[in-house]
Amino acid sequence: MQEVSQREFGNAEQVIGNMPKAALSNFYTQEKYIDISLLMYNIVKNSLLFIFLFFGMTVPVWAGIDASFEPEGWLKFDGDHFQVICQSSDDEDMAHDILNHAEDYYNDIADDIGYSRYQDFWTWNNRVKIILFHDQQSYVQQTGQPPWSQGFASIYSELFKSRIIVSYKDQSNFLEVILPHEITHLILHDFIGFDRPIPRFFDEGVAQLEQKDDSLNHMDVMVQLITGGQIIPLQDLLSYDLMAHKNDAHSVSIFYVESLYIVDFLVKTYGKDAFKELCRNLRDGKSFEEALKSSYYPTIDSMQTLQDKWFDYAKQYL
Repeated sequence: MQEVSQREFGNAEQVIGNMPKAALSNFYTQEKYIDISLLMYNIVKNSLLFIFLFFGMTVPVWAGIDASFEPEGWLKFDGDHFQVICQSSDDEDMAHDILNHAEDYYNDIADDIGYSRYQDFWTWNNRVKIILFHDQQSYVQQTGQPPWSQGFASIYSELFKSRIIVSYKDQSNFLEVILPHEITHLILHDFIGFDRPIPRFFDEGVAQLEQKDDSLNHMDVMVQLITGGQIIPLQDLLSYDLMAHKNDAHSVSIFYVESLYIVDFLVKTYGKDAFKELCRNLRDGKSFEEALKSSYYPTIDSMQTLQDKWFDYAKQYL
């Protein structure tokens, strides 16, 4: 068994009984990056946000699951930038469906952050591998993941040279949530640079924005958090430490929903060109606040100005 940097996502309803689906979130350790899951939240209208967090432990990953994983008898289906590996010829239609979605996400996300000029990455031997087991039981047995896990994406090189997404068939949220979220993280880090620090709120906000779900349908709850004085000040958001707050589900929940709506505000209010400029400035080595000022000046010249503008925007939903 081998322990690797991994992103892990699971169905928290299997862990927490009848509670709403968890926003199983991401956090850094000093040694490795672990993404326990994607943000999946339920909103209770006219009340505060209920997001129940389950922070998993680092789990051992089966040593055979890496970029060289090609078990005998399994089939491979190649797209331009992705390769799906599955167990049965009966899965061919599913594999092509996944490839089609992945390629569409790749193109859309790359365009959204300004990466469209670099369409030659993740090709040929550098394709991202999407490994699908036949069912949950075989997935759990062969990967060593806990029973609630829906999959993981291993990024075991500090340079992100090897990328795999491991899951199993017939999961309702794989195509619309898990797949675009993980692809976004990879493209964003590829574009900005693995040696460039990306603020966690920005990384997660962009990834959530690319999900094909109803995450953006709850601005009324966001407004309640703002008017109730419960948001994290944007200056503090830059250095927010998820590990330090891992037992504070309410605070971490606010972090995720706030991250999503701030990124959405920037894109909707000031357009994609300015957002692409922000990503380019981060790629060129500017701090987030310097990149923000360079991209949105004179309208926005600091995190405080961004917060003020965001508050004014939210007032229309009162």
